Amino acid sequence: MPESAPPLPRSIWVVAWASLAGQALLVLRNGGRVDDDVSQVVSMVLGALLVGYVSAGVVRARRIRIVLAWVVLTLGFVGGLAEVIWAHDPGGLVHAVLMLAASVASLLGLATFRRSDWYAWQRTRPAAREGAPIGQLVAIGVLVGALGGYVGLGDGGVSMRVNVDVG
Repeated sequence: MPESAPPLPRSIWVVAWASLAGQALLVLRNGGRVDDDVSQVVSMVLGALLVGYVSAGVVRARRIRIVLAWVVLTLGFVGGLAEVIWAHDPGGLVHAVLMLAASVASLLGLATFRRSDWYAWQRTRPAAREGAPIGQLVAIGVLVGALGGYVGLGDGGVSMRVNVDVG
């Protein structure tokens, strides 16, 4: 690692682990999807690729991916807050509070990360090989995306029916 490269901040690890915890909580609550196996595998692969790509960009302080992370994490926070407000039973409330805590941890971690020396250094666009390795962080992002593709809808999920009458 070159002398000018600051260390990878702990705050980005907070974002990664809190995001993984949030996805794990969703899997515990909702279980896996009940679609056909092919669509589930495709969904998991696409989720893993997309979130892995965004994660790498967040760690490398790429503006569009940082904004995307802010939007997703903020929506997760709003959803978590709504779940806490409208929880119907003690078990649901505990789950909602844990989800909200994971969202808050992710948002605070991202806010702290944005003020880090690593982030400022990454904004100068150093070569990807410079600095601390980010493979483990991206791997957590890939796992978060795969779990997102795996998780099923909750009891209050969306249901849709389409009837087509021809002739």
